[in-house]
Order: sequence, then structure tokens, then C-alpha cells
Amino acid sequence: MIDAGLLVESNRFAREDGTISEDTLKSAFSATEDEFLTLVRRSCGIKPLIAAIGYCCLVGVIWKGTLYVANLGDSRVVIGYLGRSNKIVAEQLTRDHNASIEEVRQELRSLHPDDSHIVVMKHGVWRIKGIIQNVVLSVDEECCCI
Repeated sequence: MIDAGLLVESNRFAREDGTISEDTLKSAFSATEDEFLTLVRRSCGIKPLIAAIGYCCLVGVIWKGTLYVANLGDSRVVIGYLGRSNKIVAEQLTRDHNASIEEVRQELRSLHPDDSHIVVMKHGVWRIKGIIQNVVLSVDEECCCI
């Protein structure tokens, strides 16, 4: 399973590095993405729509008193805390990663200069190849350390 792969890869890279860091999480996400893309390549002859599936991923790790979070796709990390007047405040810690973000569209265009249809507006929504909105890790990645 892909979701279990992220845990396995995070643990593997943490053991190799001896710590958790932004690079550890990026390496784990990248290895998990490779596993997902291999699954897509193997399955697309049997299930052609698998190539049109977007995915989201979210991970949080507390290591030696530091919270590391990373997200991919339309998943968000939000932290809640008690603010002024004893009201709960929710603060978003990560950015969305999808084709609705101009920066993401620009990066996709620069990565695929020969594909004029890499991002298109379809039914009022920006889509990758006209099909999905989520972006794979290699396009945009974020790690937030608190």
C-alpha cells in the first residue's frame, strides 16, 4: 500500500540520517511517489483511468520537540491553539499543491515546455492535462518546521 510506504520510507531515511529533517521527509515523499508511479505504469493497461487519479498526502512527525509537517495535493496541516479571550484559533501551516495555484501552473509549464496542454482551464477549474487538479511531489514540495 502506498500510504504504508510513506511510513516505511520515513523510518528508513530517518534511520539512515540518524534524525528527522526536511530532507528526510522529502526523500520519503519522493520514494513513495516513485512507488505510486510504478503502480500506475503497471496498472494502466488494465485500469487506464488510474493514470488520471490525483492523490493527496499529509505527514506530521514530532522529533526532539520539533513538529515537522509536509503535505502534497489538497491536504492541509492546520494547528489549533488557544488565542486571546480563550478563543480557539486555527492556523494553516502548509500550502495547497494543485493547479489552481498560479505558481504551480508556471512551474508545470516550465517543466513541460513542449506541452501546451499541461495545464488547462476546464469547467472553471484549472486541471493538469485537463483531467486532475493535484500535483505530484516533484512539481512542488513543502516542509514546514515549527
